[in-house]
Amino acid sequence: MFALLICLAAGIKPIITSSSDRKLEIAQALGPPGVVGAINYRTYPNWEQEARQMTGGRGVDIVVDNVGPTAIKQTLSSLARRGLISFVGFLAGFKMDEQPDVLGPLLVKNAVLRFVISVPAQLLTTAAF
Repeated sequence: MFALLICLAAGIKPIITSSSDRKLEIAQALGPPGVVGAINYRTYPNWEQEARQMTGGRGVDIVVDNVGPTAIKQTLSSLARRGLISFVGFLAGFKMDEQPDVLGPLLVKNAVLRFVISVPAQLLTTAAF
């Protein structure tokens, strides 16, 4: 939700994905009518195609993903050339040995993949040297 609010404050037209129509309605209500795009990925399993359609075929410039790389191939497909994907947290977990190869698609799109990880302050204090 924080990324949605930042987008709205910056005048960016966000596209939100969720499996919950209710959450999508709440997200849309936060912005002016017609500004917040919404895709239910259970209703539209090929949600990346919907996102590309919403951008006139161009693709999205920035993805903020709170779930993790479980749908990385679809995320890359939805991304515009020179786009940015930021993984912020891993609600679905993360297993290094089960991740798809994404280097090729990242290179072809000249895209950036960024991981943002937060930890409790106590852990940072303990790890400080």
